[in-house]
Amino acid sequence: MPTFILGVLLGAISGGITYGLTSDGQLAAIVGAIAAVLTWLGIASLILADD
Repeated sequence: MPTFILGVLLGAISGGITYGLTSDGQLAAIVGAIAAVLTWLGIASLILADD
């Protein structure tokens, strides 16, 4: 559960910063979603590599 929350939080921060810089809501949503997914995949790969 903390991994999910961390991904959502980083995605929201990235999306918010992108929206603040570009004022494009669609682009901000895409950037936020990509940041969240990359966070989840990065942490999952660290867990798998540790095994």
